[in-house]
Amino acid sequence: MTPTQKTCLTAALLALITIALTGCGTYANLHLESPLSGATLSPKLTTIAYTFSDENTVDIYLSDLSEDQLAVPFDDNASGWPTGQMMHIHMFIRPSPGKTPIEPQSSNCSIRHLILAPGATGLYGGGGFLLPSSSAKSGTFGGSITAGTLRLQASSPNFNDALGPTGLRASFKVKENRELAITMARRFEETMPRPED
Repeated sequence: MTPTQKTCLTAALLALITIALTGCGTYANLHLESPLSGATLSPKLTTIAYTFSDENTVDIYLSDLSEDQLAVPFDDNASGWPTGQMMHIHMFIRPSPGKTPIEPQSSNCSIRHLILAPGATGLYGGGGFLLPSSSAKSGTFGGSITAGTLRLQASSPNFNDALGPTGLRASFKVKENRELAITMARRFEETMPRPED
């Protein structure tokens, strides 16, 4: 192999590594499991964004719906009401080492998980302890929840609660995107069933 070929090969390998690392920059790994029924759910939520007011107040939005699907109200969507999931994690206090108790019953975040399909929508809600791995101001917010709990809070008449009371484990690394987070928050509020529904 000539020096020129080696240089071209090295450049190509470096480009591939850069592309691979760029693609791995953000992620959301979630696992829900019911201790009663044994039912599990590990949704692939790839549309992810967060916004924040301060270091104590962070809103993370996760969905398996595309940005195009989320761009318009679901009632106005030409293809009809989508089938998918959305999750909203609201951290309301950042834990401080030595000051914030880190115990299974501790909670510093609320969690809402919306499962939607035409004519059958369910809202699960609960909380957990979110341990951040980065600053909200950094532009990329990461963290984990090891013992979150959720249960059905409201649903449309045709929704089947296949999970029941559920435990949640999650880890994530999300880019700040205020515009997308606001859009996802709007779709969430428009879509979720109310307890009186």
